Amino acid sequence: MGLFLAFLLAVYYWVWSRSRFVRLINAIPGPKALPLLGNVLDLNVNHDEFLRVANFKWIKEHGSIYRVWFTLRPMIGIAAPEFLEPIFTNSATAIAKSIEYDVLISGFGKSLPLAKADLWKKNRRILNPTFNVNILNNFMGAFNDKSLVCAREIEEAVQCNNGGEINVFPIMTRCTLDIICETAMGEKKLSDEEKANYIKNIHGFQNVFQLRLKRPWLRLDWIFKLSDPGRRNKQFCQGIRDFSEMLIKDRRKLLKQIRNNEKKNECQNGIDIDGDKKEKNMVYMDRLIKESDVNGNFTHDEMIDEVSAMMAGGHDTSTLTFTWFLYMMARNPEKQELVMDELNLVFGGTDRSCSSEDLLELKYLECCIKETMRLYPSVPFVLRHLPEDIEIDGYILPKDVTIGVMIYGMHHNPRVYPDPESFKPERFFPENSVGRHSYAFIPFSAGPRNCIGQKFAMLELKVVLANLLRRFQFSLRDPTEPKIECLMEITIKPKTNVNLIVSKRDLQVL
Repeated sequence: MGLFLAFLLAVYYWVWSRSRFVRLINAIPGPKALPLLGNVLDLNVNHDEFLRVANFKWIKEHGSIYRVWFTLRPMIGIAAPEFLEPIFTNSATAIAKSIEYDVLISGFGKSLPLAKADLWKKNRRILNPTFNVNILNNFMGAFNDKSLVCAREIEEAVQCNNGGEINVFPIMTRCTLDIICETAMGEKKLSDEEKANYIKNIHGFQNVFQLRLKRPWLRLDWIFKLSDPGRRNKQFCQGIRDFSEMLIKDRRKLLKQIRNNEKKNECQNGIDIDGDKKEKNMVYMDRLIKESDVNGNFTHDEMIDEVSAMMAGGHDTSTLTFTWFLYMMARNPEKQELVMDELNLVFGGTDRSCSSEDLLELKYLECCIKETMRLYPSVPFVLRHLPEDIEIDGYILPKDVTIGVMIYGMHHNPRVYPDPESFKPERFFPENSVGRHSYAFIPFSAGPRNCIGQKFAMLELKVVLANLLRRFQFSLRDPTEPKIECLMEITIKPKTNVNLIVSKRDLQVL
């Protein structure tokens, strides 16, 4: 019986390996694949080596479009902007998420980042208005306030270390958590314990996700649930969901109090609250609650999923950009001085808060932020599913294959960016951007399914960094030390602590 089953499997594999689908995939250059295993052994490496292989080694050896086999499932990696046009401009392809993301459903359900096309269209339409210009401008006060809290944390850390190095990553993590909770999540203040527990759970969940990508057998739910990573993942997911449920519950309670107070004011003073104005300025959490309670567009579990996904995307990616930016300033003191020249010109050496008008003048700071996101895009890749055959660079990519948009690889591709490992903010000067492909720089992904919070993120980054750089100078203990290496998880993380020397600047207090 066993021999007969083995014979049937061998026949099936022989027929499958000669199918049109496999022939089209193998026509694309890529690393040599073993029968059944594919390239799994090549990818069973540490996270930093995984990043190097997928974004440097294979692109150098096989070009900006290559194929790789995860056992019997192929992926086509793409690292050239012109090859991405058919992906991001095709309406069907641009919004079709790959099934590889299904391993995230345990943490984020079918939320906006993971939803199928029809559900994504509905929910994106509902939630898009929560990041309009008026709402974002209303967040300026919180951005300024929380950056000052962050500055005090940095001062305290420097004092505790007697002026020595401090690790900026955990400080920026707490800062971004505070910001998203007190803006998009509706003025929620977190305790240190709540922050610590959330950070532990979200980082643990991300580690397990990366493990499941590299080890295809862990994508089988029944195997995964019996494994040690599966048991740990269950705990991480429950912690994430409990945190999100707490945010929803607390905001509901506060909104109820606000509505009761408004009704009292209407009765006592005859004031009619402008409902349309409130609707237009409704923050993310309030919109979710209204769409759930009034319009029935979200169940309670779906709300938890959306909040969990927004919290993860809204704090982790910004934390990493802040951390890598400060590291780049420390490694490139001449660029830091140019940013300071601009800040002194705009703020006159004072400690006044940033305004929306100020941010329009901070053009070099914005170039430095963009160059940081080029070198260290928070999300190193995005995956798409092909619902139909597409031709790219003379190859037919067959229906149902997974496309890996290698953002990190493309941002470091010397064909796209000469001298790609150097920090050169001037690349993003208007005159130097002429002729650059619109998909050459995609830290927030591209196409209709790009990051819903990208304007929020850019505003947050500019305000907080403008406030921190006016107060502190960042440097390295040893400027000649090698660059900190990256780990490839869901996001690009530093392999070691980002330890910087921080010195106070003279600032005129208003």
